[in-house]
Amino acid sequence: MSTDTRRRSRRQTTRLWRVPVRRVHHVTPRMVRITLGSDELVDFVHDGTDQNVMLYFYDDAVELPEPLTLESARGMWSRVRPTIRSYTIARHDPDANEIDIDFVLHGDGGHGGPASAWAAAAKPGDQLIFVGPSPAYRPDPDADLYLLAGDETALPAIGVTLRGLPAGARARVFVEVDNAADELPLPTDADAEITWLHRDGVPPQDSELLVNAITAATLDGVVDAWIGAERAPVLAVRRHLLDERRLDRKHVRATTYWRAGQEGT
Repeated sequence: MSTDTRRRSRRQTTRLWRVPVRRVHHVTPRMVRITLGSDELVDFVHDGTDQNVMLYFYDDAVELPEPLTLESARGMWSRVRPTIRSYTIARHDPDANEIDIDFVLHGDGGHGGPASAWAAAAKPGDQLIFVGPSPAYRPDPDADLYLLAGDETALPAIGVTLRGLPAGARARVFVEVDNAADELPLPTDADAEITWLHRDGVPPQDSELLVNAITAATLDGVVDAWIGAERAPVLAVRRHLLDERRLDRKHVRATTYWRAGQEGT
């Protein structure tokens, strides 16, 4: 049996990983891509689309048990708990034993949270502790149209989902970012119409661009929808799709990626 076959046949179990940073790359002024790599990741199984891991951030003064496992980490919870954040796996390279995680940098002033702060200071050799991965989002293979929508925090999930769509699949993609500098390439074999929406300084929670664009869009046939953004637009888009478009609930996956005032969650 080949190495690739063994990887595909290996059943994924939830576990704790502690993996060093290999590379740090600023893909936009406000997003940094952290590449994690280790031979340990030979056991990591990624199924594509919106699949995430839970990042564990401990205070520097915390003495971690060795070996650090999911069981030993949870055994400390009566005394100390990590701050936990959920992030999408933006890329998995099983041949290089690497994964990428993209972080939106929320700036100074204490609003970025532990994940944004860690990513802003990360350098090769630093270690990141995480648990997972989660089950993957599965686009309905029988849908006539795939709707993918979100803000900059959803770009990793939108990007990996687009890459996983079959050639010729129809997709409408709406991404709201602050300005053109925050746009990223979204390669896909699908027949995708991608619309970028620029807030131009309007706070994300106050913007109606995403909601208005989807409300005005032509969405025909059986639509399979995925939305990820700040809580307010996610709820508004979900209500529109269910109450006005009358989409089946099983075809609407709406995820609150963050809440205003709680950036980094």
